[in-house]
Amino acid sequence: MTRYLLALLGFLVWPATAWACDGYDLAAVQTTAFSYNAADPTASTLELELRAVESGLERRCRNVSVEIEIIGGTARDPDLVTIADRLSTEWIRTQPVRRNGDVWRLRRSARTDLVNGETVSFAFYLIEAGQFLPPGEYQHSLRITVGDRVTTLPLSVTVQPTMRFEGESTEGTQVLDLGDITNGARASSDFFYRTNSAMAITLVSDNRGALQHEAGPAFGRIEYTASISGQTVDLSRAEGDTVEFAFSGTGIQTGRLEVEVPPSPFQYAGRYRDVITMSFIPY
Repeated sequence: MTRYLLALLGFLVWPATAWACDGYDLAAVQTTAFSYNAADPTASTLELELRAVESGLERRCRNVSVEIEIIGGTARDPDLVTIADRLSTEWIRTQPVRRNGDVWRLRRSARTDLVNGETVSFAFYLIEAGQFLPPGEYQHSLRITVGDRVTTLPLSVTVQPTMRFEGESTEGTQVLDLGDITNGARASSDFFYRTNSAMAITLVSDNRGALQHEAGPAFGRIEYTASISGQTVDLSRAEGDTVEFAFSGTGIQTGRLEVEVPPSPFQYAGRYRDVITMSFIPY
């Protein structure tokens, strides 16, 4: 008798998509550099934070590319913009990110951290100090693509109204010597500054607009007049007086404080003095 043994073998083929990771959603935020002050002597660093929204992602998701690009722009020129002006920025090379042409890509180690549920934080842009641009909101948006998932992250930096002393005025203190005031005297003092906006300047006199004898007011007070860049100020009030400086450009500018003392032939001999405090408020 001849017998046949027939072995039946079978297997199932899983669809390729069952083993694939199509992507995952990210929570993305800007964590620093929300405002910018051109008078600050140090550069600003804009940092980003990325985190996977879903927990328990499969390990194979770490193989999915994570790309970052500027919507309507390029990684080669990452400036933040308003309608008419640009806040210059420079991409910071960090371990989690590399640039590939016009886009950035997360390195495998950073993708692994995301898939493992960790938050990935990194410095992204360096904003150089001293950019005296008009105040306002400078921005652009990033598109972050993870497989078939897309996250949009708006970046925004608000440039503040600011003012900075320049040159010999940087120490913020000057002495105005009137010399012998017996027959009256005039003197002036220049100050140098940069600003990106209009300014209000408040002047307050310690002696309410008078030179006072070094031994005290009982020995004499001599009232004087003062002006700043041609605008007369009233220093007789405790709160002082405020003048407005219109915005006229972002270059180095000059202001001038002028003081005039009337003839004082019948005052006690000695030294007379006053201190004027000038507060600059850009707006």
